[in-house]
Amino acid sequence: MASVAHLEYELGFELYEILPDAILAVDQHGVIRYANRQAGRLFGQEPATLVSTPVEALLPEHLRKRHIAHRAKYNLEPGRRPMGRGLDLVARRADGTTFPVDIMLNPLKHLAEPMVLAVVRDMTDIRALEEALRQARAAFEEFYEQPPDATILVDENGKIDRVNEAAEVMFGFSRERMIGQSIEMLVPEHFRDRHVAHRAHYMKDLKTRAMGANLQLFAQRADGSEFPVDIMLSPMEIDQRRLVLAMIRDITERKRAEARVQWLMREVNHRAKNILSVVQAMAHQTRAGLGQEFVSEFEERIRGLSTSYDLLANNKWQNVPLAELVRVQLAHFADLLGGRIAVGGPDFWITSAAAQTIGMSLHELAINAGKYGALSTEAGHVDIAWRLERTDDDGHRFTMEWSERGGPTVVAPTRHGFGWTVLCQMTKMLLGADATLEFATAGVIWRLACPADRVREGEEPRQSEFAAHLIDARS
Repeated sequence: MASVAHLEYELGFELYEILPDAILAVDQHGVIRYANRQAGRLFGQEPATLVSTPVEALLPEHLRKRHIAHRAKYNLEPGRRPMGRGLDLVARRADGTTFPVDIMLNPLKHLAEPMVLAVVRDMTDIRALEEALRQARAAFEEFYEQPPDATILVDENGKIDRVNEAAEVMFGFSRERMIGQSIEMLVPEHFRDRHVAHRAHYMKDLKTRAMGANLQLFAQRADGSEFPVDIMLSPMEIDQRRLVLAMIRDITERKRAEARVQWLMREVNHRAKNILSVVQAMAHQTRAGLGQEFVSEFEERIRGLSTSYDLLANNKWQNVPLAELVRVQLAHFADLLGGRIAVGGPDFWITSAAAQTIGMSLHELAINAGKYGALSTEAGHVDIAWRLERTDDDGHRFTMEWSERGGPTVVAPTRHGFGWTVLCQMTKMLLGADATLEFATAGVIWRLACPADRVREGEEPRQSEFAAHLIDARS
């Protein structure tokens, strides 16, 4: 038997001592003949103690007999066995604890006594990483299959990498039919060329795109039928591959519901205008007891209110842009907007109740300006402006002003009429506004100021209050 010192010389132990893995030399009888320092650390004992020990002592007890049989078979046909063969190997430390290992075997045939060089690597950390990866993949699989939305993973070339069951149900294709195909197979044919261009642009600037991006998107089923969808896009990297996760939601029912709501809004608007028409007809029927001027003015005011209703209906009776309200109420003077009529203010949306109140005010001012004020001449001008001002309590105050100049000399009226009621009393009651109507010699000036939340986000007044002020305005 070769001496340990001679064997270490033959093996070149200096090199083995600096390697990070445990190195063992085992003879044909399964006896350890050499162990480096890393082997001592790995197995929890001095290298000298390992020498002359059966290699099976480094295995869990229940595996030792099986290992003797494997070792005998290997000695009959010795050959190099690299690491990474996928074998589930386990070793045992001196304290009895076990740990996963990977082992490379290499026969040493140049020695006087044939031996096997075993390189043993502790796989504890790697196995922990593999388990964490396995759990992450399992969690991803669960996440991928569970959502009710169709979930499709697309590679950077636009090929479908994987789909979930919801996608199969939504599109009517099996996953085997979809995987590997271009994502454009799920896009209506008349959109496909455009979608290819959009996809190429997106891949150059990958970023998450949430659902509800106000895009009009459509998909196509296996039977060729089209349907509206909403799509979330999320870029990701898996195994060093750039992929895009697309979550697709069929919004057919939502679109139908929206269409029903829009129809109801149009119907409400139509019926409201019918009521106004009835009121207008009643005014005609009672013309004998009323002056013609009153009837004409009354009809004009009904039309002004109807115009505000149209704008509100187009915006689903929600907030409307103030600039648009000004434009529709001054439609008779559309050719003067931007010229003799200057309109300016921030982009500001007001509530439906505020739109009705301010709309009637603008209508009164426009009618008066056209008959008696600045817009009754060729040289007059009207300036309409609004703004938000910060208050001392860190809130906001909304202000609006209508000012005329260049028209006929203004003479203050001797009594308050319907116009003053709308411009001052109604705005105060419905908007909590401080409103003034000044009959300056150079031109009429109307100013309104109120808390911003009364026209933008505050509580809307009840329609009964609004109607009551219309009725009381005649007094």
